[in-house]
Amino acid sequence: MKKYVDLLDSSDLFGWKIIEINKKTTELYYILDKLETNRATCETLYNVTVYVLENNKVGASTFDIYPYMDNEEIKRKIEVNKQNAKFALNDYYELPKYEHLHKREINTNLANDPIKVLEEVKSAIFSVKSDAYLSATEFFYNEIDERLINSNGIDVKQKKYRLDIELIPTYKDVEIYKMLSLENYDIKLIKEEVKTLLDLAIKRYEAKNLELKEDVNIILENDEVAQLLSFFSDDLTYGAKYQQININELNESVQGEIIGDKLNIKMVPYYSGCINSRDFDSDGVILKEISLIEDGIAKNRYGSYRFGYYLKEKPTGIIPVMVVGEGSKDFNDFKNDKYLRCVRFSNMQLDSNTGFFGGEVRLGFLYDGKKEIPVTGFSISGNINELKKELYLSKELVNLPDYHGPKYILIKGMKIA
Repeated sequence: MKKYVDLLDSSDLFGWKIIEINKKTTELYYILDKLETNRATCETLYNVTVYVLENNKVGASTFDIYPYMDNEEIKRKIEVNKQNAKFALNDYYELPKYEHLHKREINTNLANDPIKVLEEVKSAIFSVKSDAYLSATEFFYNEIDERLINSNGIDVKQKKYRLDIELIPTYKDVEIYKMLSLENYDIKLIKEEVKTLLDLAIKRYEAKNLELKEDVNIILENDEVAQLLSFFSDDLTYGAKYQQININELNESVQGEIIGDKLNIKMVPYYSGCINSRDFDSDGVILKEISLIEDGIAKNRYGSYRFGYYLKEKPTGIIPVMVVGEGSKDFNDFKNDKYLRCVRFSNMQLDSNTGFFGGEVRLGFLYDGKKEIPVTGFSISGNINELKKELYLSKELVNLPDYHGPKYILIKGMKIA
């Protein structure tokens, strides 16, 4: 690292940043329940950003350095990226300065022998019985050490463990896909998740094309809930305000005249079970919790150091995890009316500028007042700006990589085709 710092310091730059990543992985690849390939890797990567100052504007360019590169090759890379940065000039902004990082205790049962961890998890997964099966399963155990330093004295470190499990549940000629990403593992919960996924593969095979002659409520779950609610957090970023594409202003309702549940959203650096948690962002800014929305009212903004500097606000940094307060409804409360629960999308899309969202649904469940019927072959669409006043959130909560909050959301007035 010192060699790279010396080369950057002697290169007549406005500033620089180095992110050092040391990553160890243990990987297992299964076809059915038979091990096909295993692999262990150990790699070090240096991601470097150089900053230039020209005509009171700041430009930046990023490149990678690998341990096998000699000094001359690195110097050439620095010079090339100095020139590149001059073609990407922005209004002047300072670079972040040193701020003390309080060391957080690593609390994970993944910090053990990876072979033992993978053997225990693998045995649990393959012990789940169903008429469906796992046609392929891949395990990726990661131990990651990250260090970030910059020319303004920042020097921060963090260590992370994560286990990614790629699953392909299959039933007859139907396959579905799921990636489980864990910072801790609970054998009972993993087995429950696998059983649910295998059952979904069967339901996907049994699903019939939707025939609907009346409007019904739409229920989204899991990742699609997080994606939809990110519309509100994204709108309250410094970048949206600076570029004048934001919809909501502080101390105003983000939902208009609220009929349904009032949103409570905060951004936090760490939430147990959310694997995208981190202590500092990619600029080295130390992250702290901030409340964005309270009872539907916008309270604060957050975002990158550069845009915070432009708005003359103390930059919060890019905070990774959105935490949403629980709603007013148990899932069973949704059964007071007919609904269409959308479980598997080909790809739900959300336009953060216009508010339009929707997509093709590969698997849904139509509740007819008595039971859920698996259905497919339809799409949903709507505009969150028109529907946001009447959203109903569940009391059931879920952890996702960058989200903790209601597992389900019920929306009225969407179009079904």
